[in-house]
Amino acid sequence: MNEIVLLRHGHALSAREAGVASDAERPLSPLGETEVRAAAERLLTAGFAPDVIISSPFLRARRTADIAASVFPAARRQTSAALSDGPAQAVMDLVEGLPGGSTLLVGHQPLLGAVAGFRLGAGPLDFPPGGFARIRCGEPPSLTEFYAPAAPR
Repeated sequence: MNEIVLLRHGHALSAREAGVASDAERPLSPLGETEVRAAAERLLTAGFAPDVIISSPFLRARRTADIAASVFPAARRQTSAALSDGPAQAVMDLVEGLPGGSTLLVGHQPLLGAVAGFRLGAGPLDFPPGGFARIRCGEPPSLTEFYAPAAPR
């Protein structure tokens, strides 16, 4: 693995707002859709091109991955419950099992923050909705960008 990007899903509606029965069914809000598109386009502009996009099976993460895939149409797609259920080691095992190249992982906080901290040998990172960490995998791994979308006005 050369590089991973950990992308938190964008702002989502609450279960009550969305009229759904479970957390897994919560959709992105219109703001969340905008945040995610901006994050993916920022990555594209910076030269990131994932070979694979792996998302949590939760609706808001899958939709985030759909938006990212529209920006990166050549990337393969898959889902993994490790990105919703954890623990951080399960996500790292998932990443280590992939062939070389670049991977975009779409999931939830606090799991993504724990994975980033684990990978970087630091404390957990606090990902805002639609935020990402771009990590170059080497010895030692390095954080090349941490992105937080602008707060809504």
